[in-house]
Amino acid sequence: MSKAKDIQKESPVMQKLMSAGGDVKQFKPGDMVEGVVVTVGHNEVLLDVGAKSEGIVTNDEFDTADVLKNVAVGDTILATVLQAENDQGYIVLSLRRAEKEKRWRDVEYAYKNGAVVGVTIIEYNKGGLLVDFLGLRGFVPLSHLDRVHFETGGGKFASGNETELKQSLKVLAGKVIKVKVIEFSKEKNRLVFSEKDATTSYSDVEKEKRLAKVRVGDTVDGIVTGVMPFGVFVDLNGIEGLVHISEIAWEKVSHPSSYYSVGAPIIVKVLGVDEGTKKLALSVKQLTDNPWEMVESKYPVGAKVDGVVSKIVPFGAFVNVEKGLDGLVHISETSGPLKEGDKVTAVVTNVNGPAQKLALSIRAAASE
Repeated sequence: MSKAKDIQKESPVMQKLMSAGGDVKQFKPGDMVEGVVVTVGHNEVLLDVGAKSEGIVTNDEFDTADVLKNVAVGDTILATVLQAENDQGYIVLSLRRAEKEKRWRDVEYAYKNGAVVGVTIIEYNKGGLLVDFLGLRGFVPLSHLDRVHFETGGGKFASGNETELKQSLKVLAGKVIKVKVIEFSKEKNRLVFSEKDATTSYSDVEKEKRLAKVRVGDTVDGIVTGVMPFGVFVDLNGIEGLVHISEIAWEKVSHPSSYYSVGAPIIVKVLGVDEGTKKLALSVKQLTDNPWEMVESKYPVGAKVDGVVSKIVPFGAFVNVEKGLDGLVHISETSGPLKEGDKVTAVVTNVNGPAQKLALSIRAAASE
């Protein structure tokens, strides 16, 4: 925990890098902040939140925050401020309290982009179905349910008998249905969905026929139907698929909306089919060459490369060498303050293709 602070205090280059990021921020309890992971330890994670001191997430947050299972230095995390400064001078942060805010942000994304999302049916409630979406309770009015649920019990549905209707819909508990967000209010904790709005004009039989013709490895054209923080939903002539955020590009993708918008054409490669949901797993990046496969022969240790600073982080800077290929210049290997967009020359000091690691030194290039 003290190591990160020692580096900050002892390195003038660190101070310059941090000062290049803008004004020092001040926070109060309850503020939502985004921070870059500086250090990952067994009992804590330190985040650079742009303040005079780092934010700290302690181990009592780990069990409920799945994001920490795969967190890495350089990742951006959303958190809530619990304490502006503790006895050690850190800003105390909570991931638990930020989780609900993140869920409502996902709801907002789904609503604005008209995305089709999956919800799990909890139970029947007078007038519709209670559902779960990312841990939030929502409601699907009967008038917005697909009529397919009532094909075998149309009389009960038409009669409006609550007891019989509840019994006929009981079988839906636990089922996942596709819906669109039609109304939401975080302040009122109100979330309303429509299954009808999410239903395409294709019948299940027609979808099965189309799906049977799809093969793993196929390259197909589609239309983007939804953009979410975790990926892009795609319609392939009546078949639904998902391009996960990790399959959009070889470079790190901060948010899919930077690459696609609803209604945009898209070319994808089929990776597989989920037999349960009948949804296709798709990829865009696998239609292009992986730049990391040739990195060791193209950029051997000692080679001099030109690049552009793509991101400033507390421990150094990332430099884009070519599309999809960023190298790290550690704080100790810089020769002065940097900012995003700077053109730099560096020397390769370490390269590992399978691990997707490329270490660079601007200091070494400057001394030659």
